Amino acid sequence: MNLDLANILKVIGPAASIIFAAWIFMGFLQVRYDSAIDRYRELIEKYRTSELSESRKANMRDQIFRYKRRCELMGYANIIGLTSAILLIITLIAGGLSLAFPDDNVFKYVSLSLALIGLSLVIVATAIVMREGVITNRQIYNELLDIPDLAEGVGREAGDISDPHRRSNPT
Repeated sequence: MNLDLANILKVIGPAASIIFAAWIFMGFLQVRYDSAIDRYRELIEKYRTSELSESRKANMRDQIFRYKRRCELMGYANIIGLTSAILLIITLIAGGLSLAFPDDNVFKYVSLSLALIGLSLVIVATAIVMREGVITNRQIYNELLDIPDLAEGVGREAGDISDPHRRSNPT
């Protein structure tokens, strides 16, 4: 056993920055998720308790469904992001064990495999956030649809988003 602690810390120390980056990314995901959940709950409460025009009610219903989908996507992104962070932490542990036991290649292979999987999961979580961003963009425009002068101001047709006779607008 070659236990040179100074060497181990020199080697895995810089790699720990990847772990910090993963946790920063997790913080970003959690903030987006919490924000979407809060807005989702607010919209449901407003839908339950407010007197709304039929157009506004239909558009709000669409918004609620979009927020529900966003919350689901961000929940998946959070789980994937946490899994990625765990795998990257285990990568550091396996890397440290690889330095402590240089004749045992299993730790090198485990470390490499987990690092690749962990970093790939960061990409997957980011792709999910990008999909959630597309939904957010749609919400930004559709929120204006029950206010004619605002809808027209962004080149959209005012009215009920769920109207089957509605002219399709680019989203």
